[in-house]
Amino acid sequence: MEATSREPRFSVVVLNWNTLEFLKRNMSALKAQSYSALEVIVVDNGSGDGSKDYFESEEFKSFGCRFVQLPENVGFAAGMNEGLRLSSGDWLMPLNVDVFLAPDFFAKAAETIAHKSEATMLGPLIYRYDKERGETEEVLCTYVVPTRFLSLATPLTEPFAEKFVFAPGGCAPLFKADELKKAAIPPELSASGKTEYYDERYFAYGEDIDLYLRLNSIGGKALYAPSLKCHHVHSGSQEGVRWYEKSGATITRLGANALDTCLKNLHGFSCFKTFPLLFLAPLGRALYLLFKAPSKFFAPFKTYALFFKRLSLTKKMRAYFANLKLQTKQS
Repeated sequence: MEATSREPRFSVVVLNWNTLEFLKRNMSALKAQSYSALEVIVVDNGSGDGSKDYFESEEFKSFGCRFVQLPENVGFAAGMNEGLRLSSGDWLMPLNVDVFLAPDFFAKAAETIAHKSEATMLGPLIYRYDKERGETEEVLCTYVVPTRFLSLATPLTEPFAEKFVFAPGGCAPLFKADELKKAAIPPELSASGKTEYYDERYFAYGEDIDLYLRLNSIGGKALYAPSLKCHHVHSGSQEGVRWYEKSGATITRLGANALDTCLKNLHGFSCFKTFPLLFLAPLGRALYLLFKAPSKFFAPFKTYALFFKRLSLTKKMRAYFANLKLQTKQS
């Protein structure tokens, strides 16, 4: 399919961290796209699994993508931001490495954008990819909605009905570049001193719902478009590890990230009813860990120390985005 000046240009950012097996299939799916106005940026998060040799191979160079090598694992948020800051497309996609897009994915996305011009986010129909069976027809994710603890849940009803929703699934979302930049954390407020789309203080976990809440606050509209299809291994880099099996540092961040997301984005009654639940949640996690993983018992308590350490900057972000929301409503 030949691109014309009226067709949108898509930028895809793929973040790799010790997931070479998935990266090869991911890249092959991108190369097979029938849509030509496509920019691909691969960011390697300091992998140590032989990915370096692959990046130097002729096979990888044949994809014609832009490549960024980071010296160490800086986390999902910071790694994705590195690629997103380099992106030049009209629409930007932070794509999980264990997601394999259908060959007509971006062709269908261009058609969808043409008939739903008010959409600023697009989400695909996501099927499960099984390591033994390969591609399946099992619906893994449609779109996402926030839970009371500010995690994300996936309604699986009516998977083939196009509709406006809270947000697209986090493994393969498409964002209108202008809107994404508008909702970004500016350099003067970010921990890194650079523009941040995902809050880099989060490292990983919860950065997606934080971004979705910011986008919604400025009038973002997410369209679930089941004509866009892909397959997702799901937790490909974590092998389905349960929360209490994760590291103590991750358990600490889970609680602090949720508290930051609440304080940064929720106001009035929404904040009043949500914040106490999130503030008490680490105590419940500690009790659970006492029986499941006693060595990590103190990790949830460190949530409070991390939250209060970041509180000053979080409050500044809260004021900034509240003002941005007000300006958006007035314009």
